[in-house]
Amino acid sequence: MPAIHRPLADDDVEIIATIHREACLTAYAFMGWNYSWQECRDWYEGKLPDWEWGLVALMDGEAAGFAAGMGTHLDQLFVHPLHQHKGIGSGLLRAALGRTPPIETLNVFAENAGARRLYERFGFREAGTVPGGEGVTLELLYRRGPS
Repeated sequence: MPAIHRPLADDDVEIIATIHREACLTAYAFMGWNYSWQECRDWYEGKLPDWEWGLVALMDGEAAGFAAGMGTHLDQLFVHPLHQHKGIGSGLLRAALGRTPPIETLNVFAENAGARRLYERFGFREAGTVPGGEGVTLELLYRRGPS
C-alpha cells in the first residue's frame, strides 16, 4: 500500500526530528553523525519557518518520512529506517516534482550513495559543489532538467 501524503504542519517538529535523527544515524555514519534528538528538534523548530512547502508521508497512519523545501529547491527528504525501501522516498520525490513549480535542485553528501542513486533515478545530476561546504564531507549540488 503506498504512503499517503499530507502537508507538513508546525506541530510536526517532534515527528520530523525523530525521523531525521533515526535516518541520519544510518545514512551519515560515514561522518560520525550523532546529534541528540533534542538538538534535532531545536534545529527543526528554527528551520520550519524557512520552508515554503513540506509533506509528511504516512504509512498505516504513522509518519514514515518527510520532504520540505523553498521554491524549486528540495531542502530535506528523510525516511525513517523502519520504512525505507518501501517507495516512500520515491513517493515524496515524485510529489515534490509534481509541484508547481517542480523542484529543480537539492544538496546531497558525496558519500551518501543511497540518496544519490535515488535522486539520479529521477533525473538529477551532479552540477557542482555546495559553496561554503566546509563540513567533514563534500556536499554536492544536484540539478534536474537542462544544464
